Amino acid sequence: MKKTARTRMRALLENHQCVPCASVFDPMSARMADDIGFKTGILGGSVTSLMTLGVPDICQLTLSELVEQARRVCRASDLPVIVDGDNGYGNALNVVRTIEALEYACASLVTLEDTVLPHGYNGSPQQLISVDEACSKLKAALKTRRDPEFAIFARTHALPGQSVESLLKRVIAYTATGIDGLCIFGLTDKDILEQVAANTHLPLMLISYGDTDLGSQQALADNKVRIRLQGHLAYEAAVRATYHSLQALHSRHNPEAKLQHTDAAAKTLIREYSRQSHYEALIRDYVTPAG
Repeated sequence: MKKTARTRMRALLENHQCVPCASVFDPMSARMADDIGFKTGILGGSVTSLMTLGVPDICQLTLSELVEQARRVCRASDLPVIVDGDNGYGNALNVVRTIEALEYACASLVTLEDTVLPHGYNGSPQQLISVDEACSKLKAALKTRRDPEFAIFARTHALPGQSVESLLKRVIAYTATGIDGLCIFGLTDKDILEQVAANTHLPLMLISYGDTDLGSQQALADNKVRIRLQGHLAYEAAVRATYHSLQALHSRHNPEAKLQHTDAAAKTLIREYSRQSHYEALIRDYVTPAG
């Protein structure tokens, strides 16, 4: 099943189209995205930190915690899942462990960024490692990979803190390592996108929050953009809905009355995406057979 997901991801990267990326954070959200028709989803590091630890994206999440959540999400459906590998959790040797673990967890694509994590004492929040070290880590990732269909993208945070020249230097250097694609974080300018596309033959993934105008879907595709993520809206909506439902329940004078009025639409979705009928059939056939 997961070979199919990776094959689908490779086909997506080779097609001349730009597709939206769903933010998925648990098995049911991955199934929903797949069923709705998304071609790919991403398990973000920030969302995983919130889901597993309840803390913001401040480098408290460990590799093993990310891998466990990735395994849960990736096995739930045939949706090709991108996993945010942060900076590989350390140096090139740590990158080796990251690639081994996420490949085994059935990720279809992993992004490795060029930031210094965790932030150094008195350091900039977006401090970058050198181009040489970033390339070394990418080469280590490629050397470690066993399944050639498992895609490895370099993710750069050279914007907005660096010059366009610095960004392009990294684009050219990362392209030369033999990676499968580039993920550009925080790109908001059409002209810069065109310059990036002109300096690499690789497919691009863009992470830009909100409704940043980078051109039409066709223009994005023409500039080699194959995947675009515009935030983690599904997770944010789930948090908001959870809070408001708990708040409403708590504020009622007669909580027992609330228990008699469940959300039928939500229960239908839960039944469908937890595959309840599938498991009921298994129970009927193998746990409590009629005889």
